[in-house]
Amino acid sequence: MRAFIRRRVTREELLTVSRDPGMEFEEARPKDLVAVYEEEGECAYTVVEEIPLGALRKILSLKVIELLEAVKTYRNVNLSELARLLNRSPSNVYADLKLLAKYRLLHFEKLGKRVIPYLLLEEIRIIP
Repeated sequence: MRAFIRRRVTREELLTVSRDPGMEFEEARPKDLVAVYEEEGECAYTVVEEIPLGALRKILSLKVIELLEAVKTYRNVNLSELARLLNRSPSNVYADLKLLAKYRLLHFEKLGKRVIPYLLLEEIRIIP
């Protein structure tokens, strides 16, 4: 059994794709990087990556799924606000967010003094 995730690629990842400044983006980007949509000149990319089954088991726990839903639903909400919304301790929410960030299912961005988690996960697929 194998598990795969499809996730959006962050701006930082796109900026580090090209090693040669003279190389065109299409030549430099990995072959598994796929353009998803174009909207007003912007293009989002996704990538499919295999994820260890042990990690998937943790990610599919009820608390982590609830956290993923909250990050998706409540935009621009920091860790403390997420903990309050979910009625969980900030340390437990932080540990779950770090797990999700480790497998690049979300990433953090700074907005002023606040650190906001943003969901990158698009799809999880399990293949027997």
